[in-house]
Amino acid sequence: MISIRILTHKDYNDILDICRYIWDGTDYIPQLFHSWVDDKAGVFAGAVDTDTNKVIGAAKYSVLSDGTGWLEGIRIHKDYRGRKIAKLLTEYLMGYAARELREGKINKLAFSTHASSVESINMMKQYHFELEQQHILAAKAYENFASDIKESDYKAVPWDISYEAFAELPFIKRRNGIFHITFYFQKPTQEFFNYLKEKNCFITVNGYNGICLLKGEPHFVTEEESFQAIDTFNNYCYLKYKDSSVSPPNFSVLEQDKELIESLKAAGYETWADWKADYYYFVMKYDKGCQS
Repeated sequence: MISIRILTHKDYNDILDICRYIWDGTDYIPQLFHSWVDDKAGVFAGAVDTDTNKVIGAAKYSVLSDGTGWLEGIRIHKDYRGRKIAKLLTEYLMGYAARELREGKINKLAFSTHASSVESINMMKQYHFELEQQHILAAKAYENFASDIKESDYKAVPWDISYEAFAELPFIKRRNGIFHITFYFQKPTQEFFNYLKEKNCFITVNGYNGICLLKGEPHFVTEEESFQAIDTFNNYCYLKYKDSSVSPPNFSVLEQDKELIESLKAAGYETWADWKADYYYFVMKYDKGCQS
């Protein structure tokens, strides 16, 4: 029998066992596990096999600083897939989110995912989640980096930017007022800006400004969406993190930026979907989908 309960710090080893088979063992959830357990504004739910008392699935509901209720981190142990456990976890969290919506604690419910998560996408569409934005997620494999680049070629200093300037970045305006990084999509807020500042995410590399956040793998955003800025940041992040057993740096581009895409292709950058949009942001039309 499978039951759903709130996870505790004692469940860490079970989560490690689930995540060791995800993304070749580079899943970010073990890094965030304890902070997710301690998150009083959200819910970190686990599916438990009552015969063994082992956690065999997990999912997280968070509240982002702009008032978005956020679903993330659905993970099922490889030995238990195909048994509708993800649906059980989702139903549990959706019930919690419905109460939050009715009480005005959140203003919408959303999630992001990669195009390859077909089963999850189809399941969430049943709850009336609709695609709000789609972008292309790109990276360069470690073996495609030039062998002669070195750290001394890249000078990084803090980027002194105000919240007001951050909120007005062209990157955000081109995405309908939504900032995204590491599979989080939200409106810019002072709280989120402060978080990025505390993490020293705002940097200038060789004159190019950008934001770099590590969550499983480095994800960066450049103020200037040009090949030169992206390539500079990508090389810098590669040199900084290549010995940390994480995946290569990644970033997103807009489908309409055809010239930029061609330049990236020529320089050895790759995507998981042959340069088609594969980085999705879904928002639930809660007047239809969250009535429980």
